[in-house]
Amino acid sequence: MSRTVLAGIVGMMIVSAAGPGMAQTLPSGGPTAEEVAAWLTQQGLDTVVDGDQVRSGANGVAWDMTGFDCVAGRCQSWQFSAGFQIAAMTEGAVERWNQQRRYLKAFELERPEGTAAVAQYDVLITPGMTWEGMTEHMRLFASVAPLFALEMGAIREE
Repeated sequence: MSRTVLAGIVGMMIVSAAGPGMAQTLPSGGPTAEEVAAWLTQQGLDTVVDGDQVRSGANGVAWDMTGFDCVAGRCQSWQFSAGFQIAAMTEGAVERWNQQRRYLKAFELERPEGTAAVAQYDVLITPGMTWEGMTEHMRLFASVAPLFALEMGAIREE
């Protein structure tokens, strides 16, 4: 299956459009982890909250959202992150990804069990930002993370 076809399939698999209530402005100071989890649940995704982190996933890829710049539980920025343990990663794969792709930036972590490839995407909560805007950020991450996993060798083309 070509990557173009895969990208189209992944794009079609992305969660459906947000309901009318999602056009609401995000809370002042940014959303809490519980609010992020509730929003993801409304998108049809499973979630687990752990402090300022929400575990979720879509399109066959597990990922986390971590809150940063938090005051009283409200976080002014959120980072999507997906990591993959790679048994035999192609040399230079992460560097090529960062040079050729936008949005998700990647790095390698050496672990005792091998190399991990990690992709991250940051969202700065700005005044007037809506849940619908957050949904667009999530869709972007959820559609590109599987391509990253494929390119790093964490999953195989069928």
